[in-house]
Amino acid sequence: MNATVKAVAVTGVGAAVAVGRRMTTRRRELRRSRSDHWLAVTVDRPFDVVAGLAELPGPMGELRGRVEVRLRPAPGDRGTEVLAVPEDDDVSREDLRVALRKTKSLLETGDVIRPDTPPTTHPGPAGKLLRAVIGKSAGEGRL
Repeated sequence: MNATVKAVAVTGVGAAVAVGRRMTTRRRELRRSRSDHWLAVTVDRPFDVVAGLAELPGPMGELRGRVEVRLRPAPGDRGTEVLAVPEDDDVSREDLRVALRKTKSLLETGDVIRPDTPPTTHPGPAGKLLRAVIGKSAGEGRL
């Protein structure tokens, strides 16, 4: 191998290492910034009604003091946006997401609406996969 080929190989390895380090740093920053992002849900109730409550019902009331909550009118006069971010390490984003979803349901209907049972109770691999997906989506699904 001549000197030029060796120099190109060393330069390529150095560039790959630099790119890898940059990507790792960016991933760390992204993970850190995601924990500071507000979770939001739009409630189909007028802003005055929701803002007039002494505290939010259900799980959001139970998380009081451990999450920061903001209310604002939804765009286009379409209800109220409830925004929340964990202030305490004991409150996971998944728990907060579930609490927002249940609070939305309580404010809109007066009850926590639960999804229907899965369409299959098959004990085979497909049924197990379906149960796993449904169980995981309860906390990480869309609001």
